[in-house]
Amino acid sequence: MTEKNLVPADPDERRAAARRARMERRQRALAERSSNPVDLADDGETQPEARRQPTLVSPDSFVLPPRAQMEKASSRFSRFLSLTFFLFVLLPTIVAGLFYAFFASDQFATYSSFAVRGNSSSSSSMDLGGLFSMGMGAADSETSDSFILQEFVQSREMVEALISEANFLEIYSRPSIDPYYRLDPSVSIEDVVDYWQMMSAVDFDVDTGIISLTIRAFRPADAEQITNKVIEKSEALVNDLSMRARNDSVKTAQREVSLAEARYAEARKSVAAYRGEEQEIDPTATAVAQQSVVTELQGQVAQREMELSALLTTMSDNSPRVVYVRNQLDALHRQITAERERLATAQEGQDQPVLTERLSRYEELLAEREFAEKAYISTLATLEGARVEALKQQRYLAVFVRGSAPESSQFPEGIRWSLILFGTLLLIWGVVALVSAAIRDRVV
Repeated sequence: MTEKNLVPADPDERRAAARRARMERRQRALAERSSNPVDLADDGETQPEARRQPTLVSPDSFVLPPRAQMEKASSRFSRFLSLTFFLFVLLPTIVAGLFYAFFASDQFATYSSFAVRGNSSSSSSMDLGGLFSMGMGAADSETSDSFILQEFVQSREMVEALISEANFLEIYSRPSIDPYYRLDPSVSIEDVVDYWQMMSAVDFDVDTGIISLTIRAFRPADAEQITNKVIEKSEALVNDLSMRARNDSVKTAQREVSLAEARYAEARKSVAAYRGEEQEIDPTATAVAQQSVVTELQGQVAQREMELSALLTTMSDNSPRVVYVRNQLDALHRQITAERERLATAQEGQDQPVLTERLSRYEELLAEREFAEKAYISTLATLEGARVEALKQQRYLAVFVRGSAPESSQFPEGIRWSLILFGTLLLIWGVVALVSAAIRDRVV
């Protein structure tokens, strides 16, 4: 087995052997090229054989081919990359730049700023907690209305209002406008909304509560007209939201008053029905009268007992006067017992409940009537407060920068969009070129 047939175990040795084999093949090819041509001297005679012998180079050394033998023409892959770079990067950028420079219509923009504000009046007796809670509630309401207004400006309702009241279609579909930015009046309302969202921008700053509005048009007067109409519709929306909130509060208070009034009327009817059924105006007065009778009888008993004690000091127990006084005491005790039984025990044949039951029922009706009356008075006060608050404009649109007609165009920003297009296409082309080069190296 020769040395060439041995397979090196180390990968580095295998690579070195392969490299030596390639170099040997290259040296043989160079030797064949140099041996074929015949070099002639100045006098036409053939040069000596020793002059035509090629110089042998060691296989272990790497020798570059002669410069004259190197391929001068570029590879097909590099030409393909150059062509794609021109077609997909340079050409679209040049076309976009020419469009913005010579064909795109000038666009005039108005910049407006406004905010949703509300009344935060408070009484002097309100504590710090009440002021803080009311302030937080007002801030949350204003923030919510600001988000609603932001969505409304670029909504379909706003577009329909601009079409009917501000000649929106005529303004943005004039023949003088370039074809790219010109609006086709025959498109659907959804496409018109998309076009309006492209020509307008609404930003809301949560920290400051300021809404920034930018509107573009192709004439300064048109931009100002559209801006004024948008602000007008925005003010109407905020006022409508505030009016709805006030009406809702008043309606809620009125509903509570109606419920409290019905409850109070029912309680009064219950008391009147009780008096009619029991034929008694006030069981409490009856109980007081009966209790006064018992109290009077108890006083008489005490007086008779004193009289009996005085008689016993001078008379015997069997004397007529002592017997008479004792009989009176017994009668008084029996009467007191009977009066007390009338208060808590029903008599035979008596249809009317005992006084204690009537008194308990009557007190329940009175408590219900008093509670209903207080609730009715409270709801009336709430209704009056709601009406007072409804007279105030709780929230309104504060416009502090109203966009006026601009003097120069700021859009469509041709240089900026051309550079963005060039960078995007260059990035995509570079990625595709790197992937293609990697695949080519693997295949070749």
